[in-house]
Amino acid sequence: MPPQDPPLTERDRELGSLVAALARPPVVVVVEGEPGAGKSRLVREALADRAFGARHLLLGHAVPATVPCPLGPVIEALAGVGRPPARRLSALTGVLRTVLPDLAAILPPPPPALGDPRLLRHRLVRAAAELLGKLGPAVLALEDLQWADEATVELLRMIGTRPPPELSVVLTRTPGPLGTGPPAVRLHLEPLPAAAAGRVAAAALGEPAVMPREVAERLYERSGGVPRAVREDARLLRDRGVLRPVDGAWSLAAEPPPVAPRAIAAEIVDRARGLPPGGDAVLEAAAVLAEPAAPELVARVAGTGERETGAALAEAIRRGLLRDADGGIVRFRHELARIAVYSSVPGYRRRELHRTAARELTCRGMVVRAVDHHRQAGDLRGWAASAEAAAALAAAGGSFGTACAYLRELLRSGAVPRERRAELAVKLARATLATAAGPEEDTRSLLAAALEKDAGSGVQRGELRLLTAWLELEAGEAPAGLGDAAAEVAARDDLVAVAHALPATPDRLPARGLDAQRASLERARAAAARTGDAVARVVVPATAAHLLVATGDPGARAAVGALPVRGENPEANVRLVRGLAEIADAALHAGHYARALDLAERARRASANGAYGERLRVTVARARWAMGEIGAKDAGGPGGTAPAARLLAAQIRTGQGRLDEARRALREVSSEALRTGELAVAAHAAADLNRVALTGEQRDAACALAREVLDAVARKGIWGWAAPLLPFAPPEPVRAVLARYRGALEGRDLPLARAALVFAEARVRERDGDAVRAAAGYDRARGGYAALPDPRMAAHACAARERARLAAGWEPDAEALRHAWSTFTGLGLGWDADRVKRLMREAGLPVPHRRGRRGYGDRLSPREREIAALAAAGHTNPDIAAELCLSDRTVKYHLANAMRKLGVSSRRRLRDALESGAPDAGAAHVCHCADCGRRLNLS
Repeated sequence: MPPQDPPLTERDRELGSLVAALARPPVVVVVEGEPGAGKSRLVREALADRAFGARHLLLGHAVPATVPCPLGPVIEALAGVGRPPARRLSALTGVLRTVLPDLAAILPPPPPALGDPRLLRHRLVRAAAELLGKLGPAVLALEDLQWADEATVELLRMIGTRPPPELSVVLTRTPGPLGTGPPAVRLHLEPLPAAAAGRVAAAALGEPAVMPREVAERLYERSGGVPRAVREDARLLRDRGVLRPVDGAWSLAAEPPPVAPRAIAAEIVDRARGLPPGGDAVLEAAAVLAEPAAPELVARVAGTGERETGAALAEAIRRGLLRDADGGIVRFRHELARIAVYSSVPGYRRRELHRTAARELTCRGMVVRAVDHHRQAGDLRGWAASAEAAAALAAAGGSFGTACAYLRELLRSGAVPRERRAELAVKLARATLATAAGPEEDTRSLLAAALEKDAGSGVQRGELRLLTAWLELEAGEAPAGLGDAAAEVAARDDLVAVAHALPATPDRLPARGLDAQRASLERARAAAARTGDAVARVVVPATAAHLLVATGDPGARAAVGALPVRGENPEANVRLVRGLAEIADAALHAGHYARALDLAERARRASANGAYGERLRVTVARARWAMGEIGAKDAGGPGGTAPAARLLAAQIRTGQGRLDEARRALREVSSEALRTGELAVAAHAAADLNRVALTGEQRDAACALAREVLDAVARKGIWGWAAPLLPFAPPEPVRAVLARYRGALEGRDLPLARAALVFAEARVRERDGDAVRAAAGYDRARGGYAALPDPRMAAHACAARERARLAAGWEPDAEALRHAWSTFTGLGLGWDADRVKRLMREAGLPVPHRRGRRGYGDRLSPREREIAALAAAGHTNPDIAAELCLSDRTVKYHLANAMRKLGVSSRRRLRDALESGAPDAGAAHVCHCADCGRRLNLS
């Protein structure tokens, strides 16, 4: 099918209405819509319906003309009469012979001529009305009636007043008054919504037929949902290689260029002709401004008066070029219209308009909008000033990524004097730190260049060196210039406070011992007390609280509670969120899982721009994994490249029995965590690597890693971080550190470390042959882990207890082993469950079989109820998946089961079903805490 006659898409309802109306004469139907909305296509499709096969089908078009021909579109339509009228014509219709010679055979002789042209026109109108009325069943279609001449309008008024009984009339036009009398039907073709625009584009392009939502929305933004514009734009983008098929769907390879399809641009420019005086300048100014603008701003840029601007805007809106937006501002109907007008403006005129727009926007305080206008005007100095102001505004509003983009461009451009480059580099470093995303390579090179070439020798150099070191520290690197920076900024207490707080961060700088970090923290506190800087007053207490939680200090709770709810400014607030995220991790490593979840939620609430969202998701996922709320079958890992995220993914692979993959990942994680100073993460990785070491070579490598981690922990002095490793490391390295480990826990709030200590002591006793005391120790460790709660480690302690009882010659507790097996199985840890089954076989006990998870029948399972509640609250499947650390497929599966059990077919009815006490109203309480009476599947 040629592009000029595409298939009718997304207009089924309008087509049905038009056919139904025309099938019941007499009727006048007006089809309205802006150019390209599909009016002509709709009419042609309607006239092709079988219902009109026996009727006269008459089609005419009005065209714009300086001196229009009277009844031009009607005469064109009547020329298509192919057979004599059903009733005899009067002598009056003979006047049509002069304009319709092709119908001489059916028209009577012409009446005597009249000298008055007005009377002649009246005769023609009456004669045309009579002919249309006596043809018999007929449909008259007149298109583009906005260009109709006065005689045609007069004829339509006559038909509207005294409609012929067998005549149906359909008129197409752009919106506006027609004056034809009250029509029976008025169809307005609205622009298509984004999804429908995507389907129109897909139909125009052919295979593949899939148009993703984000691509459809972008096409809609450019075309305004006008079908012809959608089709032409899609073809343009395809021909330019911007819109490409990828994996069976259309994809935008790049941002669409500022180019309009030729046919659309020509039509827009044609519509713009003949605006009131000053209208061209007004439209050009609106196109240059690009974004919605108030009429007075358009007038200032165009250089026109208030009255002529208002008249021009009103006419442009009537023609469908502009539209009213909220608050009395105006904007182009769609992006392609603006591009078409903008492209038609000569280059010199564009530069002049951009220069004026930049000046006017700056005067109104709209410096962000002025930036690009300065650039387009070729005003480099003005661009640099406005870009710097825009960066300051973005940073003040918390949009640090935008601020970084402006500052990078400024430093790259060469438009900034050398004496100011260091100042801008400092701003760039601060903004980059506040993005929480880490510096780009371009940022690193710009900061390095500024530090080498542009910074002065005083405090400014020290501040830039300090901020660069801070960025390196947050990226997990060892900062080279931190010590020099502290000396160079000695004159500024705010920078001194930060310079000493950074090396006190416990999970960074692995070579720096705990005593040295405490000394740095004291110096930071002293400097912070002398400054009112918002960032310093957050960084120092957050670092102090982090160190207290990591070391299990009894004053940690009070220190965390004293932190503010929000920072005093956006930069300070990002540092607060970062601090809370670090403290949440420290609480997790200490064994305070519920507190870690609370702190992560507190950080999420404080984050206004989603800062550290990925890190918080990892912390939440690891806490829920430790508490047994998610298992290896539910989780695929929270995603991310940080060592903690990859650790959890490796632990899940271990539980699933994918041991080769897990070993590789665990080695990589432990190596990186040892380098960056995340020793608790390294200990977790080393622990699992020792658990899955099966061959002699694997055991030797795992033992060496365990020694390396324990040595690093000993140098640091934060012994609680060794807690994950002690239960699984070989007994020899554990025996070597056990006394120091025990002493370090005295008076410390480290429940995970205490449970690990009891477990490790029991392992040493078991290795020494004291199986009876080992079994008792394992039992105490089981209770300690269960209280956290940590059902996975409690099950490991339970299995170890029964192994020791078996070695002591006692009869093992079959029920306890079944509970351990059930816990591992329920968490999806099949490899651990199989090891428990092997122990049961060695003990001569019957081996349980996996028969699936507990069934709930027609009642909602706890997971189904949780997901249904979130869906009822309006969360999407991806939102729920991210919140619960599940895959989208798992969420979809549980939600479908919940809706089936509740007997609802839509998410909107979920809330009522859940609140009405639907089939699961009496579901039993399920949790993983030690306080509610549930014993975590363990005796």
